[in-house]
Amino acid sequence: MTGALEQLWLQSADWAIHLDDSQLSLLSSYADLLAEYDIANVIGTRSRDNIVLEHLVDSISCFLIEDLARRNSVIDIGTGAGLPGIPLAIVQPNLCVTLLEATEKKLHFLEHALATLELRNLEVLHARAEDVGRRLAYREAFDLATARALAELPVVLEYCGPLVRPGGTILAMKARLPKEELSKGMAVSRQLGITLREVREVEYHTRFPGKDRRLVMFDKVDATPERFPRRVGFAKKRPLGT
Repeated sequence: MTGALEQLWLQSADWAIHLDDSQLSLLSSYADLLAEYDIANVIGTRSRDNIVLEHLVDSISCFLIEDLARRNSVIDIGTGAGLPGIPLAIVQPNLCVTLLEATEKKLHFLEHALATLELRNLEVLHARAEDVGRRLAYREAFDLATARALAELPVVLEYCGPLVRPGGTILAMKARLPKEELSKGMAVSRQLGITLREVREVEYHTRFPGKDRRLVMFDKVDATPERFPRRVGFAKKRPLGT
């Protein structure tokens, strides 16, 4: 076990997330794929240690949310290189994970990763969140939607809300969360049938100095009104609440 992978294993254990050898092997292989993929820039770093200690550790922190162990289906919106969706599928093999990505170069990497890792609980969906939110097969079909460093909360909620069933959860992963952004998110959530549950600061071992992460959880309490999501681009150009 490499130094970075051992630190991931130790941090996971601190969170009471116990990774076995098979899971660690798959996470290691995934990190290798990210570090070695040279067809396109899909993650912004070639440092394997940085990939493990920043991106994979962040993804594993999702399991601090008790809901995850009780969920069957997850959609990872704007998944990029598969974060946090692929680590979620590795750690919880009975979880059906849909990776939603609109950028073609990232889609090619995701297909390459799925073929290499041979994970059968993953689906790759090449589309915009606004379009998928209006497809009957996906609208209000998921137990949980995740979004990692995707956009400000009003945008994230408009993307995620239509895809999560009533009783489900939206998890926005944030490095920084200004009070104004949280206030805007809470204000617009009511329009989408969503309510804020908790903002949880992720606690790290001292071997991870300076890491500052938050898990922002919203509960879906009512059906999303038919007018949402709006047309492609509106959520970002004209965020709800502005």
